[in-house]
Amino acid sequence: MDELAAEIVDRLRSVRSLSWLRAIDAADLDAPVGEEPDADVVVTPYRWLLDRVGDGVKLTQAGYLPPTVVKAAMTELGWAEDWYGKNNREDVTLPVLELRESAQRFGLVRKYRGQLVPTRIGRTLADDPAGLWWHLAGVLPDALSEPQRHAGVLYLITVAAGLAENDVMLAEGMTILGWTERGTYQELSPTAAFGAARDTWAVFRRLGLVPRTRRLEDGLPTRAARRLARAALLGREQRTVEATPAPRRRASESALQLRVSLRDTGVWRRLVVPSSLTLRELHAVLQTAIGWEDYHLHVFDVDSVLYGDVEEIEGQPLGDEATFTLAQAADAVREFVYEYDFGDSWHHDIVIEQAMPSVRTGTPHLVDGAGACPPEDCGGTGGFEHLLEVLADPSDEEHAEMLEWVGGSYDPGAFDIDSVNVALELYDRHTRQRRLRSS
Repeated sequence: MDELAAEIVDRLRSVRSLSWLRAIDAADLDAPVGEEPDADVVVTPYRWLLDRVGDGVKLTQAGYLPPTVVKAAMTELGWAEDWYGKNNREDVTLPVLELRESAQRFGLVRKYRGQLVPTRIGRTLADDPAGLWWHLAGVLPDALSEPQRHAGVLYLITVAAGLAENDVMLAEGMTILGWTERGTYQELSPTAAFGAARDTWAVFRRLGLVPRTRRLEDGLPTRAARRLARAALLGREQRTVEATPAPRRRASESALQLRVSLRDTGVWRRLVVPSSLTLRELHAVLQTAIGWEDYHLHVFDVDSVLYGDVEEIEGQPLGDEATFTLAQAADAVREFVYEYDFGDSWHHDIVIEQAMPSVRTGTPHLVDGAGACPPEDCGGTGGFEHLLEVLADPSDEEHAEMLEWVGGSYDPGAFDIDSVNVALELYDRHTRQRRLRSS
């Protein structure tokens, strides 16, 4: 895999984002890249430009393509109906301007003594559609800065996965990678995230692989778009590499059955998990099993020693949750506490009910439970109780406001064990099982 893409995929796998884990699965990044059977069609705009440039095209005094070439491009490439104006001035005809400028960035043409001329690689690829296709894959994402490169890789993953355009998902990915709004350090907005990925998206639009108008209901990337995105992510050298086998389960691994109760709420879960889980890995399992969004800090209290994503707590010894395992906890105690969100103070009482010879497929899984996870930031157990009272009484003056705050509906009894187990399997396969395979 391309080095940057590999780093970004590893980072996405290291956090609890089920949407990105599903996208990585759908992108099939462990399989080799196949040849593009319609390369001559896909690369048509760049072949047209190379053919029209020939040995050189004289530019206007301002450095733009002459009106006759601009008009021919719009007509012959089928872009005229989607653009306004006379389509004869490059500076106001964005499709042609972007085609020419991107061809320069991609090393296919260059300006020389008032002319646009092909580069050596441009001459070579002018009559080699497959080679030109691989060249385009090799220069993607189309980016001049680090945030544009990161956003471009994220966009390529969504295209390879066959997903419709999703600026919110892009923004989530950029936040995971550590990018924030300039000067405010707030989470990147969906608009800003797409802005960073725009030039990469524009290449696919230019090639006719995604809708020319954004946010169409049926605006899924074509198969050709998915192939090009996968080639960009994996690189040409991966064409003949055998697919990486899926991580193998360790079904014989010893397990523990846990009963996790969210104190004073009636929400509980019974899980079977590998005894080798570190407390950091157990944190991720609990977040998924209960239904939290992992927005806040957390800490485990095991035999009066704290483990979590905290640097220090006055008067309390701290352990390392990245190395301390559930098996070690079970040797010390039969009950311990997991606290999430130090503001709302959600206390989870964890009881180790029994040791088991195996964890079935090797994946943490739920066997029973009840109750929906409270909404994040609802004010702890007191705020949650008040929320339920208000939602249950349409005549309450806060009812409409609270209903809108929870997104239009909230069923405190909702609990779908099958969907939770699917999420647990997905997270485990991308995180712990990969760690086990590499160890």
